[in-house]
This record gives sequence, C-alpha cells and structure tokens, in this order.
Amino acid sequence: MAPATTKDDKFAMVKGCIREAACGAAQDGLLASVVERFLYTGERTWEGAGSGCFTSAQFKMDEAYSRAVKIALRMLFRRLGELVPTEARLKPKVASEDIQRRLGTMVEGLVPSGWQETALRELTARTFVLNFQGAAAALETELSSGYVGGDTTAWHILWVCFGDYGLTPKEIKMPCDGIANNFAHVRWSSYETRDPYNDVVVHEAAHLLHYLKPRHYGLPTRRHQERFVDVDFRYYELFAFACEAYSRVVQHCERRSRISFAERMPEDASSFPRSQMEELAALVLKAALARNGWKVIREATVIRRIPMPAKGLTKP
Repeated sequence: MAPATTKDDKFAMVKGCIREAACGAAQDGLLASVVERFLYTGERTWEGAGSGCFTSAQFKMDEAYSRAVKIALRMLFRRLGELVPTEARLKPKVASEDIQRRLGTMVEGLVPSGWQETALRELTARTFVLNFQGAAAALETELSSGYVGGDTTAWHILWVCFGDYGLTPKEIKMPCDGIANNFAHVRWSSYETRDPYNDVVVHEAAHLLHYLKPRHYGLPTRRHQERFVDVDFRYYELFAFACEAYSRVVQHCERRSRISFAERMPEDASSFPRSQMEELAALVLKAALARNGWKVIREATVIRRIPMPAKGLTKP
C-alpha cells in the first residue's frame, strides 16, 4: 500500500481499512455495518450482547458477532500495520527483562515474601508495552485469553497503538496512558516519557496487584487477604500513581537524595493529574521520609479490616 501524502489522505486510507476489515469479517448473513460500528466505538450493539435474559437465537447471534469482531480486529491490525513506517514496525517489543527490572522493587516492597516470586513472574508475563510488535502480541493475547471483554480491550490496544503513529480516525479519542484488567498494557509514547517521576509500566502493573488472586496460582492464602495487595477501590489510582513515583524515588541511593527528589515532585512532575498532585506528592514524600516507604503506601491505600469482637461469656 502506497504511503499517504497528506493527513486527509491518511485518514481516508484508515477508514478504508476499517471498511475492508468489517466487510471481510461479516460473513454468513452478518451485517458489516454492525462490525464496522464496533471497530469505530468498541461497543457491542448486536442482539444478545451484554447482560440479561436472551433467547437461544440471540445467544447464537452474540457468538457469531463476537467471532466476527475478533476476525475484524486481527484483519484491521494487519492492514493498518502496512501504514506504519518500516523501522517502527520492525522495532522489537520491550524485553521481559526490562519489565521485570522495573517491577522488582515494588513487588519486594508490597507483596508477602512467599508470594513474591509468583507475583513478579505473573506481572512480567502479563505486561505489554504497545509499540507495534508489543501491541501485536498484546492484541493476540487478549483475543485468545477467553476472558469476558477481551475483544473490547483488544479494540483499545489497537487504537492506542496506532494513535502513536497518527493513524487513529478523528472520531476515536484515546487519551489513556495504559489499560489494566487481566493484563497490563502500556502506551509506547508514555513508556518513553521524560517525566523523571513517571513509570507507566509500574503504574499498570500495580493495578494487577489488586486484581490478581494468589489462590489462583496455588499459593497458601492468608485470612482476610484475597489479592496480592488488597487495595481499597477508592484508592486504586492513588495507589498506582504512588507506586510509580516511589519506584523512581528509591532509585536514589542516599536518603537525603531520595527526600530531595520527593520534595521536588509538585514542581517537576509533568505527567500526573494536577487534581491529585497535592495528595499524591504528600504520600510520596511521607514514604521517602520513612524507613519503609512501601509500607507507608500500603497502609495508606489498603482495605481496613475491622476486627471481629471476641465472643464474651454469657451468664446462664
């Protein structure tokens, strides 16, 4: 396919790829317009999609369209890949060793010792950085996983990836730095950020810590601890932001340097939401001042367990 010469030409070619993928996937009486709408919106609009009570025919319709959108996503990824510069297309995905190196300190600081090896292995295997090669692996992993919503996550992966190459239609807005559910996906442009406090790999993997359950890996579990880190849902983002910023703080060897670095966060950090900066920076500085900063972050964000009162003796 010849390269586009103008921005309008490029968007026209992208829309043509979407139309081709939808038509190619909509076989056996399925409507190409329904598949095409999914490719633009990520919405499952056909009969039988979503929750509720459905007839046998609607269930079959849902299965047919679900298969079709997976085919369409794979076709569209290949077609759009032809528009990506060769150098970017051939760039290898980020190595597992690099991902593991970024996550090791967080896992060691937050996860009980008997679970750390499994947690680090799973977080590393489940984290993808979405350059072209990484996005191809991530998309296939989501579509093959069998998890509910894998096709919707694959839709996000596709447009996050091609958004970094200027190949997202104007109708599709994809401002996120990453996606985390059963897997963690990191935008390539966010991975390459120059913010000294930012590490989206750590941020998205931190979310996996409060999604994944040790018992699913045959690990002995503790009473009242269901996940690797039981974060209160109100603090999900605070926890992830604090983990990524503090993982940068601990790269400074001397305590004085760590504290100085943490103190400058409100002025020098550029990629964090300003609405949360005051609370976040205060937590990161408190962690930098403490003997065990990861414990500070954990105690500020985990679910508070209310101890059950002991049963007293009752008089006959």
